[in-house]
Amino acid sequence: MRFEIPEGELAWFFDTSGGPGGQHANRNATRVELRFSIVDSDAFADDVRDRLVDALGAEVRIIEDGTRSQSTNRTKARRRLDRML
Repeated sequence: MRFEIPEGELAWFFDTSGGPGGQHANRNATRVELRFSIVDSDAFADDVRDRLVDALGAEVRIIEDGTRSQSTNRTKARRRLDRML
């Protein structure tokens, strides 16, 4: 089953990634955190929402900092969310 989650229901946060990477990692906000509240979402029927909350909890939190690109990390985080749901 495929769900369409409105972009407005996603909360994005950006920070420096830390760890190795030199000046690029320390100066650029490439670390991405994606939060999605299942209980507050209008994208699901009640029975589906209940099953997702049982399986994943009320809020999904995904952190992606695997690349030096914020855009790439953001795409990877969104894909991970799509796979989870």
